[in-house]
Amino acid sequence: MKTDPDFYVGWQDKAPASFARALRWVVITLAILVPLMAGLLVWAQRGFSEAVFEYGQLTTLEGRLIREPVPFLRVPTNKTSAGAPRFERVLLIGYGKHGAEQTIRQWEDRYGALTSKSIRIRGTLIRYQGHTALELTEEAAALQTVANPAIPPARPVLRPLGHVTLQGEITDPKCFLGVMKPGDGRPHRSCAIRCIAGGIPPLLWVQNGRGHANGYVLVGPNGERINTQLLEAVGRGVRVTGRLEQADNWLILYVDGPVETTTLLADVQAQIALCR
Repeated sequence: MKTDPDFYVGWQDKAPASFARALRWVVITLAILVPLMAGLLVWAQRGFSEAVFEYGQLTTLEGRLIREPVPFLRVPTNKTSAGAPRFERVLLIGYGKHGAEQTIRQWEDRYGALTSKSIRIRGTLIRYQGHTALELTEEAAALQTVANPAIPPARPVLRPLGHVTLQGEITDPKCFLGVMKPGDGRPHRSCAIRCIAGGIPPLLWVQNGRGHANGYVLVGPNGERINTQLLEAVGRGVRVTGRLEQADNWLILYVDGPVETTTLLADVQAQIALCR
């Protein structure tokens, strides 16, 4: 009987020459392709954002509480060249996936109305690209002191910017500004829905394709909450129309038209839950 020299059984000491040659080329090919594919995946992934969440570090801020259309702490920063005070607004957000309203109600149950009063509060800072939020990590205990202003509070500067139509993505500012990475897109959609359903103000993030971006807090035409109405559009590309207003360093969009779903470039491309 003629034997087949190329037949190889794994327990034999030595493989046939033809089998060894084929295996050698397979090993060499894999040794080249595997690092190359790994490098391509690293190159293709989105880079880390500069968003910051100061986890475990509490910061104390003092300013005047603004309740409408969403809770802000208006903090003096410096002065203009004419000597007038300059202010920055810090968006107030509750602990966990909740807005700040419940915590503020607890404060007012104890101290009475706090709107425009000077308060000192403590929380965890969240910041990204000129937008700052403060998580009331200690909830009701976050309020340190309450005082009437020594001088009448400066009237908040509200600058109307006209009627606009913007295209971007709706997400929640807490995660997007630093708590989660990624804090946008389909990988983060379910989390953003829960945050917005819990009372965190919805944020429309708009990029113009030239590296510039901005965030717009979304409220109804009269400043009312529209969180529930926007849940289906969260994490998707949308086109939003409304009246735009600048409140110190934040932009508020009073939505007065339908929220139309569009297609973002990120929705067309294959998405992997990578860090931003």
